[in-house]
Amino acid sequence: MANVVVLTTGPLYTLDEVKAHLRVDGSDDDVTIEAYMDAAQESVLQYCNLALVPAGKENTFKVAALMYVAAMYENRAGLDGLPKSAQLLVNPYRWLRV
Repeated sequence: MANVVVLTTGPLYTLDEVKAHLRVDGSDDDVTIEAYMDAAQESVLQYCNLALVPAGKENTFKVAALMYVAAMYENRAGLDGLPKSAQLLVNPYRWLRV
């Protein structure tokens, strides 16, 4: 019998959590931050070749996505993909294609 993996749905974080992480008080950048939030969450899942966050690993993926949001917010000119620190957090959950 194969192992069954239960996956969770829903957002990893709220706008307020991300703004607290970024130390942003105002609402001027809310639209931009929300776009970064969506992009970071999708990028972390895509990096792991997953559609959803594995159950019980929400905090790991949340922190990795927060790191990516912060990197995008601080360097709006562009990045070279998912930050290494975020990769290290989610590497154990990455499905590699052969």
